[in-house]
Amino acid sequence: MLEHQTPTLLPPAFNNSSCWPTDAGHKFTHWPTPGPGQLLRATLILFLSIGILVANLLVICVINSRRYSKYIHAQPKYLLTSLASNDLAIGVLVTPFGFLPAVYGCWPYGELVCQIQALLRGALTQQSAVILVCMAIDRYVCMLHPHRYHRHSSKKYYMRQGCMAVMSTTWIASIAIFGSLVLPSGGYYFNSSGLLACDPFFARPSFRILACCCFYFPTTMVLMYCYGSAFHVNKLRLKRVVCVNTPEVVSGSNIERLVAHERRLSTSASRTMAAMSLGFIVMVTPWTIQEVVVACTGSKPPPFLDFLATWLALSNSFWNPFLYWLLNNHFRRISREIINTKIFCRRKQLGPNKNCCATSTGGLDVCSIGGFDISGIDRCSIDHSSLARCSTPSLVTPPLPWELNYQSIVGVNELSIT
Repeated sequence: MLEHQTPTLLPPAFNNSSCWPTDAGHKFTHWPTPGPGQLLRATLILFLSIGILVANLLVICVINSRRYSKYIHAQPKYLLTSLASNDLAIGVLVTPFGFLPAVYGCWPYGELVCQIQALLRGALTQQSAVILVCMAIDRYVCMLHPHRYHRHSSKKYYMRQGCMAVMSTTWIASIAIFGSLVLPSGGYYFNSSGLLACDPFFARPSFRILACCCFYFPTTMVLMYCYGSAFHVNKLRLKRVVCVNTPEVVSGSNIERLVAHERRLSTSASRTMAAMSLGFIVMVTPWTIQEVVVACTGSKPPPFLDFLATWLALSNSFWNPFLYWLLNNHFRRISREIINTKIFCRRKQLGPNKNCCATSTGGLDVCSIGGFDISGIDRCSIDHSSLARCSTPSLVTPPLPWELNYQSIVGVNELSIT
């Protein structure tokens, strides 16, 4: 009985893709004259690389600025900074290397650079998916267990160290996985039709299918489950919230009412991150389908479709900061202020109603209620009087069924201890 064996594929010879090929020990140049199609591809790659670079630098600068600190909590800030830094690395270390190959149709940088670029292309793309998963889990915990989340988020040092540990571990894991694939001889090749740069090479079609499925399906399922569950639970919780009008006298109980209102508006950050995750799914789906179909059939896609699907997936590094800018009012305002003051050296114009107190979700601005100026109230005071410490009975949201079970178990354990 004959056993069916999957053939082992061999990568294309690098010498045939280089702009400096060797023939019988003699090196000669191979720089063909570019046509209109090649120039158009190179222009798209150039503008996309510049857009990724500028947009992600803006996100990193604005999110970590002192002006924006009162509109975002520590954990989302660390995760968004990690995502923007990873996308910035893609715009610096991956996409620009496709400019010259798009013009001349060959690889001009040498074999070592090709190997490193293939490693970074795989690792950085995988790391983007991992960071989006971490963001979804963070929003899931925040929406389903807000008391526990705010209690732990007040410990900023441990939150920062924990976030750095998770990001470092996943980054090392991505480098190790793709390094074991790319670093051996024959683990990379020049993709002359899609990426127009070096890609990891899979010796078996099953490995290629496995890599695409591990990149796409677990990420998509986690994102859809976390955000779907979070928004569903938040919808049920908002039905139980008692709306309280702001009175004319500002006292300690009014600060707690602001905290309760902040909790109701905390979905703004989750909606923004959910939109970024949805953009990731939309952008990488055509490329994933193409990779699986090519691996199953053994045929090559048309060069135009290959180029479109590949660079549409890479453009996700630009759409992430664009969606954040589009859906966040305070981010647009502060980024405009920073550009005007830091780049164009213009003075910031202060209007008569600029002394406002804003919550960290960016949904509530309160200015001098009832004749009292509360401009001194910032996010720190709201963080210190977190939801777990609110003592007003009318502000306590009725617990959900699974929270009742958790509280009853905790109460029984406390009675048994006493």
